[in-house]
Amino acid sequence: MTATGKKEELQKAGAFHIQQLEIITSKGVVVDLLGALVHVTFFEDIQSTSITGSCIINDQLDISTIGPVIGQEYLRMKITTSGLNAQESSIDFTKNLLLVNSLTTKEEGASGNQFLVLEFSTSELQRDQRIRINQSYSGSYSDIFKEIMVDQLGSRKKLYVEPSSGLKKIVFPNFSPFEAINMMKRQAVSEHDGSPTYMFYEDFKGYHFRSLSSMYAEPAVFTYKTSVAGSNPNDPVSDLSTVIEHQIQSIGDAAAAQRLGSYGSELISYDTYTRRHITTTYNYLDNFKDETHVSTGFPLISATPVQDTSRMSDFPARRYLVPNANFIDADGNYTDFTVLHDENGRNVYNATQSETWLQRRQSQLLQLERGITCTIKTNGNTLIDCGDIVDFNLPATSSAKTDDNEQFDFFYRGRFLIRAIRQDFDIGAKKHESLMTLVKDSLTQPLLSSGTSLEFQPEASGGLVENFYTRKQ
Repeated sequence: MTATGKKEELQKAGAFHIQQLEIITSKGVVVDLLGALVHVTFFEDIQSTSITGSCIINDQLDISTIGPVIGQEYLRMKITTSGLNAQESSIDFTKNLLLVNSLTTKEEGASGNQFLVLEFSTSELQRDQRIRINQSYSGSYSDIFKEIMVDQLGSRKKLYVEPSSGLKKIVFPNFSPFEAINMMKRQAVSEHDGSPTYMFYEDFKGYHFRSLSSMYAEPAVFTYKTSVAGSNPNDPVSDLSTVIEHQIQSIGDAAAAQRLGSYGSELISYDTYTRRHITTTYNYLDNFKDETHVSTGFPLISATPVQDTSRMSDFPARRYLVPNANFIDADGNYTDFTVLHDENGRNVYNATQSETWLQRRQSQLLQLERGITCTIKTNGNTLIDCGDIVDFNLPATSSAKTDDNEQFDFFYRGRFLIRAIRQDFDIGAKKHESLMTLVKDSLTQPLLSSGTSLEFQPEASGGLVENFYTRKQ
């Protein structure tokens, strides 16, 4: 294909061009797989430490005899795709190679052709399994993250790091780099707004150590709509924004969310030094306005009482027990007798103070898992990654309308976070598609509520049966 032909092809939504695909065997042999490639898939997820994926190869070259292929090979790959405003974008793993983790074989079709499935990940994932950290670090969690990624893991990819508050002193006892970072993310608090919802993940841009709050603050990178794909072939941008398929996954599981403490919880912090304890209660409805959400909206549950005058969030369904060595002095300040002091006797490092962030973090992560969720399939776009914000408006059906003039679905409209995204490249169909998991933790309009409880109140006892052995059959 000429350069001109390639450019013309990429003007079309979903078009792509495989520029390079090579496997480097454990013996150092380089094999070109371009002519045997059938399908490529990439996975990004804000809850995953690395990009993963798979290649399906028509084993016409009998690759196993060249290697043999044992799951210790590297892939060199570059894919150019059509992007926004006819701009080209690319997935480039020609310098930071992909590592083959496993190999399976399968037969497809009446011909009985054999295909190889190469499961791969970015190379940092396996490097992480080889490295153990046995040392102490001092500084903010965000600074320690940068040290570990560069000095321990040896990554040269771009780092997206949200500064965290406070100085910490931490010892990692035989932890892998990812284990150490995952431990820190659970305790990190944003310097910007105190958000305790740090995530650690990789996308095509690099590695991220940042809070959900920072993702929610981003403007929407794209707007998706439901219409007929291909209806406007002269406008690739319009086709990129078209939702080919959508599936509603969840409008929220209130019972499960309540059981797991998303709406209400209690934390008991026991001071092992003073033998005192502090009880902290978290209330979702009361705290909602003080937290950052996908949109400046309204809670996912109503304020209708469920028992007498008590709302669902007024019941601390989950209890956390957190031992610590923190001490509150006469001035109400935290101290920690295990940390170092400066020359003036002041504490250098901050105590963990779980009661200030743990319940908020758990609640917001549960909303990420069990909030309003849907999946959409679109023409492929590699300029959009997990962690991005998109606008999506699902047209309202007549049965779901709460208002005759309502144009879009009450729940599935407005801003969504891309929790995960799958990029599929079908060589035979010459089609690139993206499958995104969208989630939101707030509504654009408030839920209506009643001032009185709607819970059923039994009028009389249902009776008691205890004697099972004397009854006649």
